[in-house]
Amino acid sequence: MANKVVRYLVLSQLSLFIFLGTCIALLPRFLFERNEGGVSNYGVHAATIVPYSLAFLLCGVFILQAARYIPRTTQSLNCLRYALYALAGLLFLVLATTYPYKINSTLRIIHIISGVMIFCFEMVMAVWLVMVLVKDRVNISLLAAQLVGFFIAFFTLIGAAHLLFVAQSITGMAFGALLIRIGSQLCM
Repeated sequence: MANKVVRYLVLSQLSLFIFLGTCIALLPRFLFERNEGGVSNYGVHAATIVPYSLAFLLCGVFILQAARYIPRTTQSLNCLRYALYALAGLLFLVLATTYPYKINSTLRIIHIISGVMIFCFEMVMAVWLVMVLVKDRVNISLLAAQLVGFFIAFFTLIGAAHLLFVAQSITGMAFGALLIRIGSQLCM
């Protein structure tokens, strides 16, 4: 069962990055705009809506699958399972709020709030994973990288920077690597 947890966590991150990478390959202009946007821009264009949707949908589904196979032996593992359920739910929320977010300011704010929620949740989850469950140098380094991305996102949110895509990339890669690494450390 432990191998299935790690396999599904790896599949979740691979699907997220492969399909978002496909979006970047199809429409790379978002990376080079003066006021760069975030990955949600790929969810509102006909050329990238399918890979964007698959990125978030499959990531969430594979995280749910990983959660199903986490052993029910300790309180820490039970907490990890519930955290993964919540993470999958937030991924689905971000996906659902992406499609209409350009319609009006209310829907845009709802999407921004869902994005902030997942950023904050992943940051809190990462701190918990590293400081409570498995504290080692590599995990601390991944947490530090995620924190850098988190602060870049914060400065983008308040208008002091315009690097949302960079922030999302840094936090996403650091969190994904941390999730897989700690999942393998806890479940093996």
